[in-house]
Amino acid sequence: DRPACRGASRASAAPLGGTYGGLDGVVSNAGFAPQSPIDRCDPKLLRESFELNLFAHQALASAALEVLRAQGLGGFLLFNGSKSAFNPGAGFGPYSVPKAALVALAKQYAVEVGELGVRANVVHADRIRTQLISEPELAERAKARGLSPEQYFRSNLLRQEVTVEHVAQAFVGLALAERTTGCVFPVDGGNIAAAPR
Repeated sequence: DRPACRGASRASAAPLGGTYGGLDGVVSNAGFAPQSPIDRCDPKLLRESFELNLFAHQALASAALEVLRAQGLGGFLLFNGSKSAFNPGAGFGPYSVPKAALVALAKQYAVEVGELGVRANVVHADRIRTQLISEPELAERAKARGLSPEQYFRSNLLRQEVTVEHVAQAFVGLALAERTTGCVFPVDGGNIAAAPR
């Protein structure tokens, strides 16, 4: 709840840490993956996607910054992005466009809060078994590429499936990377088309 975060952040760093243990950082993970040809996309759908895939991240990061600033101990903002920010797919515009904006948001935070010792980074995963894609959608994507669903998850440069555990490792690594900010970290087994430039 945003007002509660604001109220808590007005306290001095000592009571905040003494009462709640303080805040090291946040992992912002909200998202859903709507699909539509971008030229025929219902404006309501696009706005809903921006609300969750961009503005929800902004709301959380802004609230967290109030606490991190009050503590004066640095910290981190980690955003769950998507390879779609750099390598969008046909019909995925309502998802890809706000995810691309999320990269800009993270970089903006990196620029503006670095002097506070707060780091802002993005993890970009690809082809992870999640509830964002249904079984029929998975079968359709795989078939369009001439692959079975199992092959689909291994169709990367390493020919290895990327799991949620691998993505979690990336978040932990960036949380601990004290001299890294403004980073876009791919966790996709290797996808040159989606590699940041």
